[in-house]
Amino acid sequence: MNLNLFLAKRIGSKADATGKLGKMGSRISIFSVTVSIIVIVIASSVADGFRDEILGKARGYSSDYILAAPGEDILSTSTPVTHPLSYLKDLEELPFVGSIKGVAYTHGILKEKDEIGGIILKGVDSTYNMDFYAKHLIAGRLPSLGGKRVSNEIIISKTLADMLQYKAGDKATTYFAGEQPRVRRFDIVGIFDAQLQDFDKYLAITDIRQTTRLNGWEGKISGYELLLEKGFEEDAENAAVIEETIYNKTSEEDTPVAATPLKEKYYIFYDWLHLLDLNVLIILALMMAVAGFNMVSALLIMLFERISQIGLLKAMGMSNRAVSKVFLTKAAITVLQGMAIGNCIALLLCVLQQRFEIIPLDPENYFVSHVPISIEWTSVLTMNLVAFATIMLVMLLPTIFIGKINPATTMRVK
Repeated sequence: MNLNLFLAKRIGSKADATGKLGKMGSRISIFSVTVSIIVIVIASSVADGFRDEILGKARGYSSDYILAAPGEDILSTSTPVTHPLSYLKDLEELPFVGSIKGVAYTHGILKEKDEIGGIILKGVDSTYNMDFYAKHLIAGRLPSLGGKRVSNEIIISKTLADMLQYKAGDKATTYFAGEQPRVRRFDIVGIFDAQLQDFDKYLAITDIRQTTRLNGWEGKISGYELLLEKGFEEDAENAAVIEETIYNKTSEEDTPVAATPLKEKYYIFYDWLHLLDLNVLIILALMMAVAGFNMVSALLIMLFERISQIGLLKAMGMSNRAVSKVFLTKAAITVLQGMAIGNCIALLLCVLQQRFEIIPLDPENYFVSHVPISIEWTSVLTMNLVAFATIMLVMLLPTIFIGKINPATTMRVK
């Protein structure tokens, strides 16, 4: 067995008759490291959970990139774009592009008895991926799209349903402005709730042929939603390739189009998530400071209690560096014990929250109904490595004391 490891294991063991105070300090250090790791892992998992939930919902509503008229919001009906664009196939063939789907928006007013509310109708076709809405459907079913006849079915948000007291199966009388105001009665076949009111407060999903007809468009739509392939993220390089393809492939028949990334369109959510990441870093620093302080205190107690043993080891020919390694090895064992216990408890608590959603949240403030958890193993491993490395670097400070111990003096101390 390695001598350093052998001596380190003897320190604080049952066979070690000295250092009762040091043993207590070691237990406190293990507890401190355990608590610190629990807080760090849970904080990191919660931050990752919020990021996955909120950005996942934003992508579900708007995709990774919006292709619309330059300077125009895709919700606007003032500047529609050509459908289909001549270069859609060129964009779809880019390696990082998953899908491109056309959408058409129109705006109306719902009137039910004495209640009036606005509505934003989002028109999609039968090829549109409705998995996001299916996941958040709380009543009824998805609308039937793509038949020979234009579908009159819609699904509406829970916020809109609560406002006007709609249920799945009801009919919604909707008024649309124009030179000649029009009235439509839609069949509400489903209600969804993604708990992101900034997106879905007035939203309803229907047949794209319905919205283009209401807008009086022929061969025009509001824009396109571009989703990236799994494994790719929106970045400057991808955005540049998309913009270059649009610029080089646009024909005379195409209306001008600009690509707006989700990060730019909904920067408020990204700023909020960046603030959350900053909080996690602050928690990480504080927890490592607490654990490091307790570890330094425990190691100093061990050193003070074993001055005679240190002097004996140095008298037998061990260098200051070798003696320091013994105590650093003991510190590493203590830290690893605390980290192992802390990780087990933290992961158990995370799994329980994932499964049973024990801690609720107000969706109006946090965009989710419970504390979200996402266990990213890379993130957990990185946090552990950073914590271990930082604490062990702090442990180098007390070992300076070893170099100042004089064997001739300490050997006479009982």
